[in-house]
Amino acid sequence: MATKTLYQPVVSTNPKKKYMLYVKNKDTGNPKLIHVGARGMNQYYDKLKKYSEYDTNDKERRRLYYARFGRTTDKDTALYWASKILW
Repeated sequence: MATKTLYQPVVSTNPKKKYMLYVKNKDTGNPKLIHVGARGMNQYYDKLKKYSEYDTNDKERRRLYYARFGRTTDKDTALYWASKILW
C-alpha cells in the first residue's frame, strides 16, 4: 500500500489477516493501519470476493457474530470494516 488512502481495503500483508486499510487515528488525525478478518476463518459473505471460499451464507452464524461483537457506525474501527466487508 504505497499511498495512505483512507478507507480503501486491500489484501493484507499480514499472513494471519484478510484485509487491511488506513483509517483516521482518533487522537492524532493521522492515518492508522488496521487489519480485518482472520485468514482461514469463515464469514457470511466476502463483498470484495478475494476470500469467497470461506463464505457460508449462514444467517444464524451471522446473527451469532453480531451477538458477540455488536455493530458500530464508527468508520475508524476494525469492527465496522469487518461488518461491512465480511458480514
